[in-house]
Amino acid sequence: MKKLILLAASFMIVLSGCGKEENTPSTVPLGAEKQVQEPAKQIEEPEREAVFKNEDIDQAKKMAQQYVAVLTEFHGRKAHTTSDIEGLQREMSEKIKSAISIHKDSRIYQESGTRRNEANNLDLSASRFELFLEEAKEVYYPNLTVSELIIPMTYIIPGKNSSGDPKTYKLHFVKNNNNQIQLIDGFFVGGPDLEKKDQEEVDPYNAEKLKNDLKIQ
Repeated sequence: MKKLILLAASFMIVLSGCGKEENTPSTVPLGAEKQVQEPAKQIEEPEREAVFKNEDIDQAKKMAQQYVAVLTEFHGRKAHTTSDIEGLQREMSEKIKSAISIHKDSRIYQESGTRRNEANNLDLSASRFELFLEEAKEVYYPNLTVSELIIPMTYIIPGKNSSGDPKTYKLHFVKNNNNQIQLIDGFFVGGPDLEKKDQEEVDPYNAEKLKNDLKIQ
């Protein structure tokens, strides 16, 4: 009987202890509450407005066609002696500049030999050129903060050692501060390489000075 009483008392003590544990409120250290982390907000840069409008692109396409048309006028011309080549350069420079606007820092190159056939005549027939006008693309240079419009073109180099495969060239157009479209580089026209200068001029002061010197957007 005593054993039963002791067993019952022990059982009650255990139940009492369990009840206290269940009723004891849990405490969280001050400042340790779980906080909801909000996703970091990304700062969106304002969309850059294109420099070349639709009418500018149309103008550049027209200029590309005019440029090739002028070049084909020199098809078959003799380019053998130094006198021949210098004379062609002067004449070509005049005709190109009278047909389209050329950037002030660009010039017309002399024939280097890659556009002549075995008879030392210029091979600039229209069939050797192809313009990809619908692939015209504006390229922005962030260090210089200027843009240019690039129109791809292919030309099949003449000569018996030529592969006969079209070689790709790029006609680079810019828009000056007077909103005039100009050819700055491409094929016979050589001018500032904006992509190269953009990679070199990471100093903001030099980049701004170069932009002001070029007078382009």
